Amino acid sequence: MKHPVISAVLVSALALVAASAGAKSAEEVFLPGQPLLQQVERIEIELNDGETYSELRQEERGKVRETLVRIRAAAEQYPTREAMPESVRTEVFNDQQVVNTVLTQAREDSRLICRREKAIGSNMSSTQCMTVAERARQKDKAQRDMGQAQRVGKFVN
Repeated sequence: MKHPVISAVLVSALALVAASAGAKSAEEVFLPGQPLLQQVERIEIELNDGETYSELRQEERGKVRETLVRIRAAAEQYPTREAMPESVRTEVFNDQQVVNTVLTQAREDSRLICRREKAIGSNMSSTQCMTVAERARQKDKAQRDMGQAQRVGKFVN
């Protein structure tokens, strides 16, 4: 009798952990109510660490850096949100949305996904780890190669 109760508790606990992990990955980069300068510094550190936003393209990285410079300038000129004129507050908000959009997508693309796969003809499995973006690129390349093979009649490596 105790085993079904324990397994139900474990299942609900795992669901709760999975839900909280999903909520963490979907959270925005700029958090409301936090000091702007601290958040800008944190984002710059994450941009430079080589891990957090590893799949961010160079032009997107430049766009985020330019936006962070504008946000930093506004935050240094007006230390509190209330001190900012409405036009500056609107510009900062729009810049925050740009950064949130670009970096949230980059964070999702940089997630490392690992799977256990068996090689063809073998019972030995190995762990294959790739980022979400690497998997998407690999899938696109395989589809292009198959399309070309069907059109031309030979496979390309």
